[in-house]
Amino acid sequence: MKKLILTFFIAAFSFAAQAQVKTIGIKTSAICEMCKETLEKDLTFEKGVKSVNLDLETKVLNIAYLDSKTDPDKLRKRITMVGYNADSLKRDPKAYAKLDECCKDGAHDDDIPHKKDH
Repeated sequence: MKKLILTFFIAAFSFAAQAQVKTIGIKTSAICEMCKETLEKDLTFEKGVKSVNLDLETKVLNIAYLDSKTDPDKLRKRITMVGYNADSLKRDPKAYAKLDECCKDGAHDDDIPHKKDH
């Protein structure tokens, strides 16, 4: 009986040790608060994701995830399927077409002060 209990605890500890929370920062093409909301909401539903936060200034999506449930490649792929670039992976064109106009390339160019020609 003691061996059975000991075996159970060793197996439980081994399983718990295998599932580690890791973090990754993925550079995106996100440009506004709506992009932030869209990405954070969508990635929350990805299996194994524990937390998601997009830093709009750097455009980096910081994700904490269980490495036994997902991996960086799956996370990058998910981001592209939402309509955004993810590191070197290009966004899915169909998903990009469905994004709100304010989330598309050049939508906020008018927010940048321009030099006036004299």
